[in-house]
Amino acid sequence: MKRFFSFGELLKTTIALILIALCLLASQWQWNKGQAQTTQNTIIKANIVKRPLDSLTKIGEPIDFQWQRVTLNGSFITDKQILVRNRYYQGQYGFEVLQMFQSTQGKIWINRGWVKAGANAETPPRITAISSADSRLLTRIRSEDLSRQLQGSFFAIPHKDQSAITSAKQFSESDYNFYLDLLQSDNPQNEPLSPIDLPDLTNGPHYAYAIQWLAFALLTLIGRGLLFRETQRLPLV
Repeated sequence: MKRFFSFGELLKTTIALILIALCLLASQWQWNKGQAQTTQNTIIKANIVKRPLDSLTKIGEPIDFQWQRVTLNGSFITDKQILVRNRYYQGQYGFEVLQMFQSTQGKIWINRGWVKAGANAETPPRITAISSADSRLLTRIRSEDLSRQLQGSFFAIPHKDQSAITSAKQFSESDYNFYLDLLQSDNPQNEPLSPIDLPDLTNGPHYAYAIQWLAFALLTLIGRGLLFRETQRLPLV
């Protein structure tokens, strides 16, 4: 046992304990992420089959209503448009187009869908013009924090025959802390630019990663024991 309490062995044991603690923390972190994903998926699965809401004012905490459908009456504000970069569709790089909508219950950002990026950073994407005529929309509630998504985003320059593309600060002009995906419109000019699919409703790899980190902790513990056993077999100097 004297060897176990030597400086070298104590140092090895301390390093092993630190590694085990880090593995346990990582396992707990992944487990919590898995639980959060499971909870979110449960909410989404319940909401996507519910009847559409007919008013934004009926929406309480957005996360509890995420991906539920809602119908809106109003008109698009043609000069209030934002492009969110780093969006991919069918393997191609592009932007999501957010357009301000003046509904009967206030202003809110509407995600019109995806457009392909221009040939270079100075070439704006080609976006179908939006109609400002009164429309009835079928949309889907998105609870993500829009300001966080837009933070630091890069926007294409406005083009003479397109609506002005303005800065991310415009998100604050919305009367709501969530935005909507456009699904359908009774005005053909205001149909979605691309289909907006539901998210992947799997729990992801988080639970597997949690078990993996537990396995790493166990291997570290076993390895430390085996290393000490080998040390015990060596003759004393």
